[in-house]
Amino acid sequence: MELGTDVTPTELRIALDMCINGANRNILEAALTNPQHMGMGTTLVVGLFRSDRLLLAHVGDSRCYRLRDGALQQITRDHSWLQEQIDAGLLTPQQAQNSEYGNLVTRALGVETSVQIEFNEFPVEPQDLYILCSDGLTDMIGDGDLAALATAPAPLTEKAARMIQLANAMGGRDNISVVLVQAAGEKHRHIKPSLVSRLLRSH
Repeated sequence: MELGTDVTPTELRIALDMCINGANRNILEAALTNPQHMGMGTTLVVGLFRSDRLLLAHVGDSRCYRLRDGALQQITRDHSWLQEQIDAGLLTPQQAQNSEYGNLVTRALGVETSVQIEFNEFPVEPQDLYILCSDGLTDMIGDGDLAALATAPAPLTEKAARMIQLANAMGGRDNISVVLVQAAGEKHRHIKPSLVSRLLRSH
């Protein structure tokens, strides 16, 4: 999502927090009131582009990668048991890749009445490519293959389709969500200046 410059970073975070916690409550309510949905939950990654800045919010192990000058970097940190073991020095990233506990997340939407959201802000440079995706993609495709697909000379829609096709070819054990966003290298247009302010005034 791209926003104008009339709102402050703090207002953006407040508005995004309200939206995500609202979604969390709706998921939790559906899980509690419908036995068919018991145990339902989800992870999340959201990016808000504002001028030459990116505000990221994420919960769980949905990720955002940035491709800059040919180098791919994961710029979110998984909220998972395995990541905690890596941070504590108990596992190496290579050992974690082969662990049977890869799907154990420590944060998710729809589990508790409120959710802890991690926010991070990054500068955006011309021609940056951002990949926002679920673990259905990254559980199947390593960083090397992901970088190769991201740098291939193809439209964004085709790159995303190729990523999904490869993940399915590798086993496709989970739902696969992928969004690609490329910085155009020009000033961002001003969109709906009252969008966030209306949201904040309504609560």
